[in-house]
Amino acid sequence: MDIILAKPRGFCAGVIRAINIIKQVLNTYKSPIYMNHELVHNNYIVNYLKNHGVIINRNINDIPNGSIFIISAHGASKNIFNNAYKKNLNIFDATCPLVKKIHYRASYANNNNIDTIIIGNPKHQEVLGIIGQYDRTTTYIVESLYDANYIKIKNSSKLCFLTQTTLSVFDTYQIINVLKNRFPNILELGRNNICYATNNRQQVVYKLAKTTDLVVIIGSDISSNANKLAIVAKKYNKNVYMIDNFSYFKKQWLNNINTIGVTSSASTPEFLVKQFIEYIKQYDNMIIKEIILNKEKVLFKLPKIFKTKQNIICYDK
Repeated sequence: MDIILAKPRGFCAGVIRAINIIKQVLNTYKSPIYMNHELVHNNYIVNYLKNHGVIINRNINDIPNGSIFIISAHGASKNIFNNAYKKNLNIFDATCPLVKKIHYRASYANNNNIDTIIIGNPKHQEVLGIIGQYDRTTTYIVESLYDANYIKIKNSSKLCFLTQTTLSVFDTYQIINVLKNRFPNILELGRNNICYATNNRQQVVYKLAKTTDLVVIIGSDISSNANKLAIVAKKYNKNVYMIDNFSYFKKQWLNNINTIGVTSSASTPEFLVKQFIEYIKQYDNMIIKEIILNKEKVLFKLPKIFKTKQNIICYDK
């Protein structure tokens, strides 16, 4: 039996940056440390941080004044930042720079009175953060082709679209094409909002699904990018399973299987993949190979710490 490992897989540059930020915070400050949301959508990381004194509190009004406060990789609304300043919180902003880029585009649309269609999951933290950049213009949420075909827009003459970074590339382009056909004047502020890591992992899982008998995606069900990997793989392979870690794998899944494709979401630690490989090896003398799409070279630097007049510690842009 062969194991085919996807490359690239696992942590993206935005997740690495967020984890390095919180490592610095944990090494410097005593608990409790507060967050507006899960740092990234992976159950292992969420539980690890909780065990080290990190408290996820979505109601910023309940956080004591002057506390350490971390913004998750998914970003946050302007109101959250403003309320954090008012409470004199020490803010460490772990927002992915690619999500920040969308916030800048959203602010441009808001300041120039351009209504915006946001393509994404209306309950996802990233989308809520994007919506939270608007206070002057109207935002609309499109989650599906059905929404794109039937959404009603008040003023299509000044309209743009933005997308969540972790969507299905193929499905999103279909939605965009529908919107462009319905609203010929729509501005393309967001065609490139799906991040490089999402695109790369979906491209390589497509190859895995086409060339292996079984695809295993290691990632949490709370992760948008993990779920989208499963959606892509299931279009081309009937044997696709998304698991949090090796303990969720069932031996019967290996019946009549000669090749296993393995990948992981952008928020999954690599050691969980290695654990799975060691676990699965007990069932056969397996040969491990890789299917390589490309080598990712993106790296986001840690921002500098500075103090404002209110003595609030912040992370620079």
